[in-house]
Amino acid sequence: KNSSFEVTFLLLNTWLSYKENRSKSAIMYLQRSLMPLQRYNHNFTGDVKVLFSHLFALYNNDAGNPSPNEIMDYFVRIEMRNGVSLVLDSNPAVVKTIGLDTKVMADLLSTIGRCCSMITMWEVIRNEQDLLEGV
Repeated sequence: KNSSFEVTFLLLNTWLSYKENRSKSAIMYLQRSLMPLQRYNHNFTGDVKVLFSHLFALYNNDAGNPSPNEIMDYFVRIEMRNGVSLVLDSNPAVVKTIGLDTKVMADLLSTIGRCCSMITMWEVIRNEQDLLEGV
């Protein structure tokens, strides 16, 4: 990856580490803030454009956008932990589609508990009824 992407990645990952920045309004504010840069010919590299397009796609309902699963896969692939927690907070049902073995769910729930909201934790547990069998 190029240095432009690495710097953008670090800044965005740090920005997303603050829970108040993981809301729809904060993401939309960031998108509006970046528009003037694009308008005045500040050219982002291709990989930086892909990073932002995946981030903004979570809250833009355009038909051509990647699905929450694809966005999650992208953030996992580039190892952006706070991007993954953003996807989980905005779409907790995505966990159900990952197809994780029940044996690793305790680790996943522990991570969700540390990185995401309580509502996300509840939604994940609610969508994974087999975890509650015999309780």
